[in-house]
Amino acid sequence: MNKFKDIAEVYAESSMKFIIMGYEKCEVCNRDYPIIADRNQVNEGNVDDAIKTKECFHCLRDKEDNEFRKEAIKQMKRRELRKYDKYSIIPYDLQDASLDSYIPENETQKQALEDVKKYIEGNSDKKTLFLQGDTGLGKSHLSLSAYKEISQNEPAIYIDVPELMNMIRSTYNGGRTTQDEIMTALQEVELLVLDDIGAEYVKPDANGFESWAADILFQISNARQGKRNIYTTNFPSKYLSKKYGMMSKRIISRLMNNAKIIKFDGKDYRLKGLE
Repeated sequence: MNKFKDIAEVYAESSMKFIIMGYEKCEVCNRDYPIIADRNQVNEGNVDDAIKTKECFHCLRDKEDNEFRKEAIKQMKRRELRKYDKYSIIPYDLQDASLDSYIPENETQKQALEDVKKYIEGNSDKKTLFLQGDTGLGKSHLSLSAYKEISQNEPAIYIDVPELMNMIRSTYNGGRTTQDEIMTALQEVELLVLDDIGAEYVKPDANGFESWAADILFQISNARQGKRNIYTTNFPSKYLSKKYGMMSKRIISRLMNNAKIIKFDGKDYRLKGLE
């Protein structure tokens, strides 16, 4: 018999209330475990009622250890997921946005909803979704809904480009977060949602191009190659080419790499009721 003292054995032997009646071999783990009984009931001759052992203590301990490990892993994953929350900025008017609350008004919007659902489920053959169309058609709504779904299980960041540029610019005045930390987070996450590409304003250089913004956007899009991304813009490629100047071709090439382009048509939902 194994001479190892189980916690249950030590407890039984040190207690005046319980005694060890013997050992049984567990049918599950094939280890011996003690049969513990109530001392008083044994002395009174009620042996069957006296036995308190219901399960193998080794199996119970293994089960508790496994549950502890699983919970520890869950907590580590929750911390990993929440690690990137500080980089996401959710628009106030879209706090409650979801797939269920998106109401498509035409065929392009219906198709966009289906494409985003497939992407969330992992059934898309593309790594990137590129949502393009006029303002107020639901691009931000759908991209944020995708972020909410995917970020439950994978590290993700959602931010619109104007806010991102402001966040990076603020690091130049000294702060708790550096530009390198922001860029590293954008590179690391499983999903990056960049909303409103082209809507940022940065003072143009001598040639009339927003070279600083272009350089930042190029670094991000280049680092995100092969990873899951959702990009949205209100502007056609001609506008983006003009805005980013010499870097526009490389930026657009990387944004569009392995991307499904989803074009939205319709009227701005914010202007409903206006003549």
